[in-house]
Amino acid sequence: MPIPFLWFLPFGQVPEITPAEFKRWLDEDRPLQIVDARSGLEYRQGTICGASHAPVTEMPWSMKRQKLDSSTPVVVLCLSGHRSLPGVRWLRARGYEAYSLQGGVLAWKKAGYGVSTP
Repeated sequence: MPIPFLWFLPFGQVPEITPAEFKRWLDEDRPLQIVDARSGLEYRQGTICGASHAPVTEMPWSMKRQKLDSSTPVVVLCLSGHRSLPGVRWLRARGYEAYSLQGGVLAWKKAGYGVSTP
């Protein structure tokens, strides 16, 4: 699948996962890869347990550094669900099953789920 022109813009539609569904996947110990696309400061202030850091401002290099397994789904998160969109598009264009966390870390926290310091 070719990557769309202006893939890096934070709008458009990509597959999303709700915080509740994502929490269920985590509770079920489903094989997942979690990528936090926020800035370094935001990431250090707290992220979802197990998330690696790949800032959207450094894409696609930050994604390439992740050494992700193409056979395992990837959930990309950001603060509100916008900066994760380019990451999901980039990954899907390369054959990954990738999802954006709907509403981002803000929605995750609003749903009552915690974050940890990396």
